[in-house]
This record gives sequence, C-alpha cells and structure tokens, in this order.
Amino acid sequence: MRTIEYLSAGRLTLKKSIKTMTVSFTGERTSAGLRNFLLRDIPQIQYKNPLVQIMTFRNATEYPQIKLYFDDGQKILIDVDGKNADDILNLVELVGGATESELQKLKEEKFPGNKNPANFGRYGNCFCICEKPGQVPCSSKVVRKGLKEFHNKKRVEQ
Repeated sequence: MRTIEYLSAGRLTLKKSIKTMTVSFTGERTSAGLRNFLLRDIPQIQYKNPLVQIMTFRNATEYPQIKLYFDDGQKILIDVDGKNADDILNLVELVGGATESELQKLKEEKFPGNKNPANFGRYGNCFCICEKPGQVPCSSKVVRKGLKEFHNKKRVEQ
C-alpha cells in the first residue's frame, strides 16, 4: 500500500536539471535488483520529484540500465547489472541527487508573503480582511435584515 507517509519517506531528491529518467530492465536474474528498485524506490522518487518524467522499459536493452536526461541535452547512463536495490539507489543519488545547497533552495518558503499580516489573498496571511478582528464582515457572511424577514414570512405562510 502506498501511503503518504511511505511516499514522503523517500530520501532521493533529484537535481532540478534532470527532466527524464528511463529504467530498462530484463527478465534475467541480473536485473532482479533493478526490479526491486522499481517496486520499492521509484514511487518515492516520483512523489519527491513530480516534474521528472520516469519511464520503464522491459526487455528494451540487453542489460539493466538507468539513463538520466538533463535539460541541456546531456545523458548519463548508469549500469546496474547485478546490483541490488540499495546499491542502485546509492548510485542514482550519487549521480543525479540534489546537493545540500539545492535542497536548501527547495526548502525555502515559496510564498514569503504568508508571514506578513498585511498580505491577503490566496498566498497571503489570510484570504480576506474581514477575517481580521475589528474589520467589517463580508456581505456574503452577513444576512441582511430585510431578506431574513422576507424568508421567515414565507415559511410561516406555507
């Protein structure tokens, strides 16, 4: 079962310049580690890197391999023939993993306006000024006196 806790527990965040990752495996025993990597680690990598396209190919190559495609056209081939899933994860992290400085940039708050109480709207501190104490409430949240009496009279007559 793929829960949010399981998916977010993945440790691999790829570099921002990686656009596509292809995984080619075979039915032979030498790609058993890559098949385990596909089942165990690829869902976590996909969850942590939603902008990276991950494609899997079965029996497309003679030996199991992973290719990383960068946005500048560079390709890196990782030979994973006979390796287990942990070794493959370490190799992919070594070649395509984000550095500490890249991870810090990702962790920075995307909308710094959330901290300023003067900012309103979707990315502000709150959506509307009427949510602040001492402000006039929105007309959508206030029932006007005339309308309330009109609806009450209608109910009594029925």
